Amino acid sequence: MISFEKLSSGYGPCDVLQSVSAIANPGVLIALIGPNGCGKSTLLKTLCGLITASSGEIDIGGKNLSDLPLKARAKTLAYLAQSREALPSMTVEEVVQLGRAPYRGGLGKISAEGKAAISSALARTHSDVFKTRRFDSLSGGEQARVLLARALAVEAPVMLADEPIAALDPYYQLSMMQILKAEALSGNTVITALHDLSLAAQFADHIWMMHQGKIIADGKPNDVLNAENLKTVFGVKLPKGGFKALELSA
Repeated sequence: MISFEKLSSGYGPCDVLQSVSAIANPGVLIALIGPNGCGKSTLLKTLCGLITASSGEIDIGGKNLSDLPLKARAKTLAYLAQSREALPSMTVEEVVQLGRAPYRGGLGKISAEGKAAISSALARTHSDVFKTRRFDSLSGGEQARVLLARALAVEAPVMLADEPIAALDPYYQLSMMQILKAEALSGNTVITALHDLSLAAQFADHIWMMHQGKIIADGKPNDVLNAENLKTVFGVKLPKGGFKALELSA
């Protein structure tokens, strides 16, 4: 479980997050939604320690984030950033191996358990078929799957994903969301920032809706994605008949 209370943070003298509080339980996929600039990325970066909070506390499994050593933090939290970058010369398998960095010994060797985690992550994201290819030779959708595999290889109980399906075609969007959902169903906590409200409604167990640096709604998709909230936060109307679910073709 990860929770935070009265959390504020930002960049320089300005706080983007304004005293936000919430709890994310194990086995739950939480969609973090809101317009650009509302604080979604700032919240995720603060939760994993990339940004230091100006006030408030973050609790992970009963321990304060600030009390966790860096290696323990890296094993507990897997962070999937928006950017899709890797060293040009790296192969897909080498990129995914980076997920095991917190577990490597003094000689940098990967254990048998680590190799199994890497193989599993490649298979789950269907990236094993091109594991020997250079990362920069892949399409955007393929790169997204590889970076998700790197995060899965950490085998952390908490995954934080920042817009993992941005700029992907519908097939890869659904495929990525299915993988994140499976990760939650396995008992882990998954918090992902999303812009696609229909996918948030379809896959999320819980939604945190942000507006101007605050979480203004926290609950089940049907409760959060109501006409009033959509008008206030996004300036849009609720679609007639609600949000429709998409499926991958056979």
